[in-house]
Amino acid sequence: MNMNIRYLFISAACACIIISQSACITSPVTVTSSTTPIHDKKISSNYGRVQGSHRAWSVFGLWMIGRPDIDIAIKDALKNNGGDALINVTCYETTMWFFFVSSHTVVVEGEAVTLVKETPAVERNRKNEKPNRKK
Repeated sequence: MNMNIRYLFISAACACIIISQSACITSPVTVTSSTTPIHDKKISSNYGRVQGSHRAWSVFGLWMIGRPDIDIAIKDALKNNGGDALINVTCYETTMWFFFVSSHTVVVEGEAVTLVKETPAVERNRKNEKPNRKK
């Protein structure tokens, strides 16, 4: 009986140490309307909300193995559902610690869309249109 209580006490102590040595923090990086300029383009398809991420690891919080890259996270998000660009984009970084190792993850969320460039004829017609003025 004493052996079971001792085993239970040691297990609980180990669980408390493990939980107390792990932590997580999330911080916002950016919010933007689009990942590419869309002033001369039209949205032809909206694939809905997508999410992409990229992760890097560090030891003792000093030596990082790689760097979390936002461009790779954007490509990962577009790869999931397709599309040319993201609109209504939010980006945040999550850092998790466990003893001497930490994980840094950049997460990008947005709506995947396909863009179509307006034809030159449409652009020319818009420039040549004269405003209707009453005399």
